[in-house]
Amino acid sequence: MATFTVDLLTGNIYLFTGDFNGSGSTPTSGSTYPQVNTYAELPSAASHTGEIYVVRNGSGSYVLNRKPSGFYFSSGSVWRFLGETPDFFKSNNFQVYDSVDNTKGVMFQTSGVSTGVFRTLTVQNSSGTISYLSDLNTKVNISAFADYTGTTAPATYVSKTVFNGYTGATLSLINAKQDILIAGQGINISGTTISISLPKAIQLIDSVGGVNVNNVVATPITWSSIVFSGTSLSFTGGSRIYIQETGVYGISYILNVNNDTGSVKNVGTVIRKNANTDISPMGSASININTTNDSSTNIMPENMVSLTNGDYVELLAFRIGSTGAAYTVANSSWIKIHKII
Repeated sequence: MATFTVDLLTGNIYLFTGDFNGSGSTPTSGSTYPQVNTYAELPSAASHTGEIYVVRNGSGSYVLNRKPSGFYFSSGSVWRFLGETPDFFKSNNFQVYDSVDNTKGVMFQTSGVSTGVFRTLTVQNSSGTISYLSDLNTKVNISAFADYTGTTAPATYVSKTVFNGYTGATLSLINAKQDILIAGQGINISGTTISISLPKAIQLIDSVGGVNVNNVVATPITWSSIVFSGTSLSFTGGSRIYIQETGVYGISYILNVNNDTGSVKNVGTVIRKNANTDISPMGSASININTTNDSSTNIMPENMVSLTNGDYVELLAFRIGSTGAAYTVANSSWIKIHKII
């Protein structure tokens, strides 16, 4: 087996062809390994297959491209380091650089670990930011618990996913006390005073009648009498009912018409907003008997719509069948609008 030794005066490394024998004599013939100053000065590995070179000095940045000093063996394609773990894995050398600014990064401090012990840092199966115990001083005021004398809760934890499906309403506070009522849904809260807004409605009738509504161009129905009036709506005469509070409203009506000629009549009706937007389904009634004074009624059960303060609504009637007159009947038609929420 070949033996090598190091000349302590010159630092040269010698490879001997024989072994040291038991007498302690030293062979005098031998040769040194080829030496270079740094890894970059090594010749091509392909031209020195199976040979060993000595690199006298380490070079390159730690972690990024460090090439330590020591023995290197040519595999025929690359130079492989022969020796201990490269020194860039030492805690005072190992660094992680920022991908944008390589003048900043992180290092590891292992001096507090007991001799002969390797600690394990386990990464959770999720992304997040590492925080320290010292951070708690800025997040929780521990003095808030100084006077606590109750029973300590069991050391159990509730996952935040338990709350992900919560769909309830956030409760308002009245004088620092929680209340189950929420302002804005017909309930007003002012300080310690709670008031409930009762439904607001208006109902109108046509006490005059005699208007021909069997026309292609829609005819607004004129109302002459107020049966009931609430504060969220305004009526000053004519066909328009004005909205004074934004909200959801229910609208219903009955329109009674009388056939004045000997032909079938078919009258349609619709609720229209601001003179240009139809906001209800069309209801219609036919006068089927070809004689005068036959009547029919258009009826719409309550239909809910969203209206805004300043809007106005009207009931309009129009011809969808034969020509001829069909007149509204006095005291037989009405409209009701009430605010739901």
